[in-house]
Amino acid sequence: MATLHERGAKVLVEGIENAQHLRVALEGGVDLLQGFHLARPATAGTIFREGPLSVDALLDAGNKVVPLHQRR
Repeated sequence: MATLHERGAKVLVEGIENAQHLRVALEGGVDLLQGFHLARPATAGTIFREGPLSVDALLDAGNKVVPLHQRR
């Protein structure tokens, strides 16, 4: 990853499905993250909440999955 960063590249990791995936990606020094654990897929034109996500809440003690959305 250091070689990519030295060349000015940004590193995107997709498929963040749980807290363990997130922890590995963050410890690896990635720049961008995408996955169901961070946000559910939505249709084009959907308005997203623009506030930052709490990494501590997403990681949770013991790598337990933290639900971000409540079912209605």
